Amino acid sequence: MGHPDWGLAQCPVLGVESNPYGARSGILVEGGARSASFAASMEQPFVIGLRGSLVVVTTDSAPAERSGDWLLLLFQVSRLAPAWIGLGLAITFPLLVGLVHMLAEALLGPVDLPQTPLRFAATHVVDGAFVAVLLAGHAHLHLGAISDLRELRPLLPLDDADFGRLVRNLANLSAPMRRLATIVGALGGFAVATLDPTLRDRFGHLSASDPRYILFVGQNVLFGVFLLRLIAAEVHMTRAYMRLGERIEIDLLDLKRLRVFARKGLRSVLVWVLLSSVLSLFWVLDSAGQTNTQITVILLALVVLALVAPSLGVHRAIAAAKEAELRVVAEAIRSERAATLAPRRTGAPAESRTRPR
Repeated sequence: MGHPDWGLAQCPVLGVESNPYGARSGILVEGGARSASFAASMEQPFVIGLRGSLVVVTTDSAPAERSGDWLLLLFQVSRLAPAWIGLGLAITFPLLVGLVHMLAEALLGPVDLPQTPLRFAATHVVDGAFVAVLLAGHAHLHLGAISDLRELRPLLPLDDADFGRLVRNLANLSAPMRRLATIVGALGGFAVATLDPTLRDRFGHLSASDPRYILFVGQNVLFGVFLLRLIAAEVHMTRAYMRLGERIEIDLLDLKRLRVFARKGLRSVLVWVLLSSVLSLFWVLDSAGQTNTQITVILLALVVLALVAPSLGVHRAIAAAKEAELRVVAEAIRSERAATLAPRRTGAPAESRTRPR
């Protein structure tokens, strides 16, 4: 087990530790002098530490695979897959909201709710699921893009530096776009919380300084930021996949590697269908705002876009490769036909025309 460039013949590997992003991957090797030659043979930055009788050589992942997006920070530093972190968020979020409401009720007194306590609690459970799908879905799309690029690496006529830039540009939104999506999402979430009459009825009778009202507006601002950032990332990656498909070296006899473009579409559809499904639960609990309908329509439109658009560029590239191959075949047929008919035009004997060349 090991990478041929890491000199593992000199130092056996006892285990590998990594997180889904590979941000810190610990390679456990036998202690002793051989660990020095092993570490020296590694091209990546490393840190050597001790764990009992083992030497831990911890390598840094390629900087290109790290995102500067603070929304993905938790997923990059953890060893858990996005689904498990999302589950933790889905459990933690309603507990924190419930704790704030309990403290506010103890300090400020009870408040009339438009829902029964059970439905009110269930609404915050759905809120937690919504946050979990937003953040875990974002990380899932980001990780999937990196994995797709690794699989497409042999088909891309790029050196390592250009490939690193491609990973950064495809898998990550630019900082200005992140800031723009954050501002637009925050303003949209604030507008929904304060202007949507259905949602305003839940806490609109409270003073603006009440912690419960601040929490309600704040969580809607966060929902808006998370949702707009996810939409912006989806649109960015979808456009990048379309452009990438046109740069791929097409081998018409081996199209298996191009399945990553279809996989990208299915991966995105999974995220958006989950998100729209969670959003629909607010109607079941009679806690949906009037803007939920518009948001659901947008999500369903994104499902269609995410499924079809990533493969458009590669389909054009395949069509162009087929046309080019047909032109080569047609030219070969014309040349062979001309060579076959030339003796007839010059009156050569039939034997010479049928004699193998």
